[in-house]
Amino acid sequence: MKNILLLACALMVASISFGQSKSAVKVTPVTILKGQLAMVHYEYNAWGNATVSLGVAPVISGPILGSLAFPAEDGAGGIAIDPEIRWYGKDDGAMNGFFFGLYSSNRISNWTSDWSEDIWTDLTDEGLDPADDSYEVSATKSIFGMQLGTHKPLGDHFSVDFYSGLGLSLANTNAVGNNTGKSYDIPSGGINLRLNIALGYQF
Repeated sequence: MKNILLLACALMVASISFGQSKSAVKVTPVTILKGQLAMVHYEYNAWGNATVSLGVAPVISGPILGSLAFPAEDGAGGIAIDPEIRWYGKDDGAMNGFFFGLYSSNRISNWTSDWSEDIWTDLTDEGLDPADDSYEVSATKSIFGMQLGTHKPLGDHFSVDFYSGLGLSLANTNAVGNNTGKSYDIPSGGINLRLNIALGYQF
């Protein structure tokens, strides 16, 4: 986390030091559908028609798979971090028109669950009732993929981003019983589709 914050600060300093470079702050509101508050991206025109960006969003609910097995009682905590690199098609600059890019989406979340469904046979075989336990749950998910999209300026400063992509995901949910100390893992992974919109301010 410390290294990520240092990188974000370095990008901001660079944008101030080199006045000819473009920067943008973007908000992606639909990440609420993934259990995150609106993600905020900082995009920087690093060289030519290429940009680098970093997005951060707080997590407020657990992922679907882990939440079904261990539903959160009072929401979840954590953070989502999305770095990107884009190459824009126009020769006259970045953050304008069609782009191709690489992205990574990373999520760390945790919550407490009072799980009560009798599906863990090893507990019942030992004469233990799963309903008598609560669980500390942590989940991680990482996606790596490619994306295509278009960045449309609206006047001198405002803009809108539409983009979609395809990536490979790897995730794991771990739950540890507070009473029994039993630990359970729910691994998952596969193909991840990406479809999003962002509203931005360029400077």
